[in-house]
Amino acid sequence: MKTTLMYKIVNLLFKWENLRKFIFAEVDYYNSISRTLADPEEMKTASVIWCESDGWRGWHIKDNGTYYFHDLPEKSLSDVFDIIYYKEEEKQHAM
Repeated sequence: MKTTLMYKIVNLLFKWENLRKFIFAEVDYYNSISRTLADPEEMKTASVIWCESDGWRGWHIKDNGTYYFHDLPEKSLSDVFDIIYYKEEEKQHAM
């Protein structure tokens, strides 16, 4: 009984093409996160860059485990990329 109900629900949800594509995209997204978390090489370096209404922000974890979060809005993606990857490295080499 429960199995039949589950099939009916799944068939009903997958009837709509846009919803089906969204579900598969979500599954693929979570699978990619699982693959990244399971791979020690992938976990050595991590970064995120995103855009908010007032500009771009980002954070980065380097190979040595140092963490840098840039929360000041930047005008372009390349500006925040340069800041979190290169300017922080220059500061560390100057010390």
